[in-house]
Amino acid sequence: MSALHPFSLLAIAAALPAFAWILPAPGGALATALVALGLTLTPGAGPGSTAGWSTPGRRPGFVTFRTALVSAAPFWLFLLLLHDVPTMVRMGLRITTMVASFVWLVAALSPDRLVEAMVARRWSLAMAYLFAATLSAVPILRARARRIVEAQRCRGLSPRGSVANRLRALRALALPLVLSALHEVDERTLALETRGLGTGVRRTPLAAPLDRTAERAGRWALLLLCLAALIWRLA
Repeated sequence: MSALHPFSLLAIAAALPAFAWILPAPGGALATALVALGLTLTPGAGPGSTAGWSTPGRRPGFVTFRTALVSAAPFWLFLLLLHDVPTMVRMGLRITTMVASFVWLVAALSPDRLVEAMVARRWSLAMAYLFAATLSAVPILRARARRIVEAQRCRGLSPRGSVANRLRALRALALPLVLSALHEVDERTLALETRGLGTGVRRTPLAAPLDRTAERAGRWALLLLCLAALIWRLA
């Protein structure tokens, strides 16, 4: 999957939630949720592991699948508290599709390839960086949080145990994470200004991803299928 053009990966990740909300529930939402969760288990869901998704000793696909389930679980709990069971199932499956699609996209799509693809299409470099930063934010923060936890454990902090103990450890873990993220924002802003991000000059891609004719046709087919499904539901 990771060998596909970045725009193809974006199209798949956008089409699945669209189908989840357009097609009748719970059948349509269940089908899209299964497809989205199945994508997280594909071998192509592993490149994002270099950015912090992976866990030593575990397959990247399994880690991505587990991340999608854990991320979607709180939504099911909130829906159960607010709605009846049929509504919870319909909404939960749709939200699971959205969460799993995004988690899979983050794991499978390399931000560098996305920037190269957008620059090759003459898109704004600022917009390309915005997309890339959004995709890489979660894995980077996850990896940084893991390093902070390990550093605090070396200093004697135990983030496990009772609820009170976990709450006491939260400040020691969250504050360095927030401060390091803010510091990185300053560093990235200075680096982008040094490279002339806001000058409006068009860049030349160094290694633009290959966009095959079949992939372009597939993206148009997904768009037409979404439109057809929407017209069918509204008719």
